[in-house]
Amino acid sequence: MGGLWWMGAWWLLVVIGIGVLVYVAVRLASRSGDGKPSGGGDAAAPGQAKPSTARQILEERLARGEIDSDEFRDRMRALDGQ
Repeated sequence: MGGLWWMGAWWLLVVIGIGVLVYVAVRLASRSGDGKPSGGGDAAAPGQAKPSTARQILEERLARGEIDSDEFRDRMRALDGQ
């Protein structure tokens, strides 16, 4: 019986390996095609901000009417360092 302990260890390794494969499969399935986690919508998860560039923010503010085109151009020049 002293030589059979390795069989139990082998089965334990098999079970752990299957668990790792299931974990990896779930992680891969939960990601979108571009390698980023699929959010299931536009709402960001709590504590995670959707990354935006300064240009995108200014374009959105212009589209919402928060700033006018002159202010938009001024701020874009400031971003470009001119």
